[in-house]
Amino acid sequence: MLLISNFGIVAQTIEFESIKNQLINLGKVTENNEDYSSYSALKDLLKDVEIVMLGEQSHGEGTTYETKIKLIKYLHEELDFDLLVFESGFYDIHKAWQKIEQGENVRDALGNSIFHIWSTTKDFIPLADYLEKAKNSNKPLKLFGFDSQFSSKYSEKYFINDLTGYLKKVNPSILTTKKWKHFSKSIHLITAVKFKKFKRNKPKQDLAFTLYLIDEISKIEPDAESEFWIQTLKSTYAYLSDASQKTKSRDKQMADNLIWIKSKYPDSKIICWGATSHFLYNSTVVRMKNPIIQLLAGNSYKKYKMMGNYVKEYFGEKVFTIGFTAFQGSYGLDYTRKIKPAKEGTLEFLLSQSEYDNFLVPLKKVNLNNYISRPLGNKYMKNDIGDVMDAVIFNRNMTCPKNDYEFYLTIYPDNKKIQRFVKSASEE
Repeated sequence: MLLISNFGIVAQTIEFESIKNQLINLGKVTENNEDYSSYSALKDLLKDVEIVMLGEQSHGEGTTYETKIKLIKYLHEELDFDLLVFESGFYDIHKAWQKIEQGENVRDALGNSIFHIWSTTKDFIPLADYLEKAKNSNKPLKLFGFDSQFSSKYSEKYFINDLTGYLKKVNPSILTTKKWKHFSKSIHLITAVKFKKFKRNKPKQDLAFTLYLIDEISKIEPDAESEFWIQTLKSTYAYLSDASQKTKSRDKQMADNLIWIKSKYPDSKIICWGATSHFLYNSTVVRMKNPIIQLLAGNSYKKYKMMGNYVKEYFGEKVFTIGFTAFQGSYGLDYTRKIKPAKEGTLEFLLSQSEYDNFLVPLKKVNLNNYISRPLGNKYMKNDIGDVMDAVIFNRNMTCPKNDYEFYLTIYPDNKKIQRFVKSASEE
């Protein structure tokens, strides 16, 4: 290959030779593989790290899910990471952990709290099983959520009831006001995903009322419960504002929630699960190769800081951000889209020259600024990938996640479309 008179190929071959010793082989990641014999280099790489952020391209990459679950197990078992924090509702997963501690099956609790794009897939079952096993051990992996959005049935079922119970202790007269009644209705609408009705319910007055609730709770002697509800209501304010006023406060609030969680558990080490797009730092440098995608999505990186920006600014080198990319395959949860085999001149083609199928590339130890790459939505970006994340994981073959429709219906029994699909499948 070195003898081919094509400058691009020669340059890439030389480049690969210079980086191949930096690659960390992750081995087989499918079928719940738990062989960590090649993972020892991660200990040095993450030696002083307290927050690992595990991204993903588009919420539709099954092999990425499997890789993340294998890494989570290793980080928990070998590197003592003990908090797992999801891009799902701050309140929802708090409720889930309460339910788990009370004896509820972990998978049911995850299905009722974490966004269904993860929690109702078959790919997620090994993680639920692992958490179930760990919860009664001397080394549990505790769950949190960092999202400002409500994400599940738990918020619909319990949020107002739990807040009512707490406000009875703080100032029960609040619960007799018209503003509380209006606020309760708005929360019901937004947690039931009835956004049109929510927007017609004059939600602007709920923003002022949310701030009033925060102020009332702040007047009492602070304790763990009051601090939780203040943070929860800050998240609620951000979500109501974004949904009704078209503000863009989600990433800032997600960062604030993660900072709050870390402040309550200063000696803990955190694993974050979410989208790479949220975990990016220096996101203003992102430029998508396709001008239409740049216009529709890329320009937002220039205008608004991502969660990763705020987190990196606050914690510095204690944070380690990992993105994902693939050479070829397919992605999508409720649809299937092809990932075309990478062409010469791309990071994915360069990395495909490795003997490994799944591996991590520490980006601060290599120079890849001549390569376009596709860690965001499986679409190419032009900027240096090392400017926006600390490492990238390469999966040679990407597969779609697998929906568990029967489990989905236990959580969302009113979904007529899924009901018809499951009935049809059972009759075949």
